[in-house]
Amino acid sequence: MSYNHFVRLGRYVLAELLIVGVTVAGGTLVSRRALRAASTALASAARQSWRDARTFPPRGEISNPPPLAIVDDPAGTFMGMSDDLLLARVRAQTVVRVKVNKGGSTLSFRLDFADGSRAAFKPAQTNLQTIPRKEVAAYRLNRLLGLNAVPPAAPRTITRDELVSHLHPDSLAALPRIRAETIFDPAGRTNGVAMYWIPEIKESGLDSKQGLADSGLWLSQGGPIPAHKEAMAAQVSDLVVFDFVASNPDRYTGGNMKMSPDGQRLYFMDNTMSFFLDTEGNDQTRPVLRRTQRFSRRLYDALGRISVPALEQALSEGRHSPFEILTPSEIRAVVARRDAVRRHVETLALAYGENNVLVFP
Repeated sequence: MSYNHFVRLGRYVLAELLIVGVTVAGGTLVSRRALRAASTALASAARQSWRDARTFPPRGEISNPPPLAIVDDPAGTFMGMSDDLLLARVRAQTVVRVKVNKGGSTLSFRLDFADGSRAAFKPAQTNLQTIPRKEVAAYRLNRLLGLNAVPPAAPRTITRDELVSHLHPDSLAALPRIRAETIFDPAGRTNGVAMYWIPEIKESGLDSKQGLADSGLWLSQGGPIPAHKEAMAAQVSDLVVFDFVASNPDRYTGGNMKMSPDGQRLYFMDNTMSFFLDTEGNDQTRPVLRRTQRFSRRLYDALGRISVPALEQALSEGRHSPFEILTPSEIRAVVARRDAVRRHVETLALAYGENNVLVFP
């Protein structure tokens, strides 16, 4: 971990301690007004870049558009199922079984519901690499951009009794960890996020040395894209933009690039360590964006939907939300990073031509 990354992580942990609103020593809850004031103070130290994006070069006709078969569900669906259906399940279905997920450094569960469906659940916890509200923000940002790669996610409050009484026998040994790391309020509730459980996933290999080399060629000017990799190249390009706008530095640290068993769909999972206050990207996402020279025309156009009012509306949960999904400072940073992506694409278009940069539909 670089020194700069360590410093940013330290600031991130400090900010999240304020947002969680719990002082470990006293167990007292901080008011929303105090949290907002603290967040504003932190934001004043972050760099701000509100330069207007340059006008994009006039669009000419594309003489030979690439025949790409992009994997894409209709808007408002995930894996062919309605978002509304999946969100209703993860928000309110009765929990009948809880199992601790293995393999991660942070605490997460698989919830089995009464109707036979499942969800992943990440509670508020002392491991601040996992911030549940960020998964909700990532899902809604993905939808605002017209993508359908992030599993539907919604805030959900679960009681200590629900977790413990339905715990799978194989997970009983984790009880001490659950009690030590899960943050419960005085009423014994934890405010987390429930996400649709994708039944089958596999490693994509795209974060391996060979995978990075291959995708680097696909997304470089003049680099060949094998016919059977055209759809995946488009999805990797979308992921680069999404991770930069969401400020997710964790994508290429290992195990965070999953795909469908048939190798056709890339899932943008594991977004809890994201939405930093960097306005020009972080040390991990910035170099990846700079190396990328091929993008989706549709996604570039969709960047225009991102604004402070649009994000405030998309992230609104009403007065009775258990937590604020993104702070005002985090929302402004998203908009600034949107501008940075636009500038990058527009600079490339001036150098190589628009049709050579916006090569994906």
